Amino acid sequence: MGKSENNDNPKVKLPPPIVFFGLGIVGVVMEYVVPISIGIDSPLNYLGIGINITSIIAIWKMGELFKKHETEVKPWETTSKIITTGPYKYSRNPIYILFCGIPIGLGIAFNTYWALFAFIPGLIIVYYTAVKKEEKYLETKFGQEYLDYKDKVRRWL
Repeated sequence: MGKSENNDNPKVKLPPPIVFFGLGIVGVVMEYVVPISIGIDSPLNYLGIGINITSIIAIWKMGELFKKHETEVKPWETTSKIITTGPYKYSRNPIYILFCGIPIGLGIAFNTYWALFAFIPGLIIVYYTAVKKEEKYLETKFGQEYLDYKDKVRRWL
């Protein structure tokens, strides 16, 4: 017998971290194919590294928040409760906003607009492959509790 499939999840197939990291790397590679440099001085490139480190630490902290609330951070796993504290008081998707820091940081570190603006298609892709599925799942699973939360808190910022 094979592994049984868990049907209590949003059915997200494309992991959002892969979208943002992947597009950031594609942006860096594109700089070598069709250069569109930002034109910043090399000491400012360290700002991009700082943005990446800060984003990764903040994403890790978000994982801790999910553990504290005993629910799953991965959008392809079962959600046991809605988090409405911390950054979730201001945005329904703060972790995806934090993931935007990866291509932005890479763009600054590698001095390329390609990576810097890769967060835009990243958000669009994640919206259609994850956010819409998550919202439908949470509405079905939590009903009025999630609808009330949606009415109070913006999707992004």
